[in-house]
Order: sequence, then C-alpha cells, then structure tokens
Amino acid sequence: MKSIKGYLFILAATTFWGIAATIAKFLFTHNVDTLTLVQLRMTFSCIVLLIYFLIFKPHLLRVRIRDLYKFALLGILGAAGSNFTYYYTIAATNVATAILLQYLAPLIVLFYAIISREEKITAIKTTAGMVSLGGCYLAVAGKDFSIITINNIGMLTGFASAFCWAFTNIWLKRLLKQYNVWTSLVYAFLFASLFWCIINPPWNIFSAGYDTKTWGIFFGFAMISILIPHSLYFSGMRYLTASRGIITATFEPIVAIVSAYFILNEILNPFQIFGAVMVLAAIGILQLKQEEFV
Repeated sequence: MKSIKGYLFILAATTFWGIAATIAKFLFTHNVDTLTLVQLRMTFSCIVLLIYFLIFKPHLLRVRIRDLYKFALLGILGAAGSNFTYYYTIAATNVATAILLQYLAPLIVLFYAIISREEKITAIKTTAGMVSLGGCYLAVAGKDFSIITINNIGMLTGFASAFCWAFTNIWLKRLLKQYNVWTSLVYAFLFASLFWCIINPPWNIFSAGYDTKTWGIFFGFAMISILIPHSLYFSGMRYLTASRGIITATFEPIVAIVSAYFILNEILNPFQIFGAVMVLAAIGILQLKQEEFV
C-alpha cells in the first residue's frame, strides 16, 4: 500500500512538470530569459516554504551542522543543476529533445545501483527501464523521427541534466533516511536559491523592469513547476527505491506531449500514442514484484 502512495505522488508530480515544460517553451518564445525563469521559480518556492515552516513548524528546520553539505549538494547539484540544464536544453533545442536526454537518468541510476549495490537490480527493473526509455523516444520523437534538433551546447546540457537528475534521486534517498521530507525540501531550495543569488544577483533581475503581471506569471510558474511537484516527488520517494521512482517519473514526457497538444496545438500521431502506452506499461511492469521497502 505504501508503494502505491509513492507511485501516485510521483505521477502527480510528473503531471505538473510535464505541463510546466510546455509553458516554459511558450515563455521562452516570448523572450523570457532562461536563467531568470529558473532562478525566480526556485526563489519564490523557497520563500513560501521558509515563511510557512518558520511560523508553523520551526522544529523541522533543525539540522546538524555537519549535515549541511548534504543539503547543499541536493540543492545546488541536484535541484539547481537539473533545473537549469533541463530548461537551457529546452531553450537551445526543443521540449522533446530536452526530455529525452534528461530521461537517460533512469539508466544512470540503474547503473549506479549495480556498482554500488545500494539496491537490488532485477530483470523487472531493467526491463521497465528499457521499455520506459523506448516509450519516451517514441512519445517525443515519433512525430517525424527528427529528434536530433540539437547543437553541441544543447547536447552537453542535456546529458548534464540527466546526470543531475540521477544524482537528485540517489542523494535524496540517502537524506530521507536521516531527515523529514520537508526538512530536505526546504534546505534544498534554500541552498539552490543562495547559489542562484551568487550566479545572478537579485539587482540584475530587478533592473530588467518586469511589470506586475510578469511577476505574477513568475510566481504562478514557480508554484506549478517547483513547489507543488517537488513536494509531491520528495514525498513519493519516501516509499520507493531510487530506480523505481525515477522510472515512474518517465510519465512526465507523456504529460508534456499531451499538454503541448492542448496548449500549443501540436498534433499527436500513432507512434507518439504507442510511446505513451509503453511508458505506462513500464510503470505497470514495476508492479509485478515489489521488494520490501527499507
């Protein structure tokens, strides 16, 4: 039953992420700076969480000083790294290419699990990983099989996003053995936000002269692309292994292509629909044998 909760949390998270990817592409075509969008959505999410927990649950903010570097790695390399490289790849190439490259991450997690022996890798997990990757390919490239709309920088940032996303899942599982999910989320957002403030000081953003409507769009995008889905994903990872969690997250591109159909009027063809079915099948394959959650 706990594993079912984990799958539902992660599927809900990927629904928000998939829709957000389509909205981000729309914003990029309207001259919204990639770094500004990535930084503000993280910063706004961090501010909302910090205010809430400082007022209502300050005890969840208590951590050991010697563990701060763990949250820093999750926030900077994990959250900030995966978000920026993913959205930069979207801006440099397209949504389909960015999603496909990032979702090489399940294979990285499976490979890490094999060499580290942190979890048991079964034929079921391996099959699910390969089926989900194939489904992702058909879903995002099946329109005309010309997915290689990519430049060298886009290729590099795409692979970097896969590495950062894989690291996020592996490192998060370790942290959740020591700390509450909300503690991990708050500090990850805090370190990611501080990192962005160093890279791009706030006064640079204010000098851009965004109007009230644009600030409202930034805030709303932060809620649907970071705060809500990350809260759901972190919660779901309490109940699943890193490999099961990240394979389930391949549902995101399915949401992305469906949302692109409704928002950007992009047509779906039979190959893309079959790819979506393959991803759903991969998630179903994971249910064939559940290991005891530790």
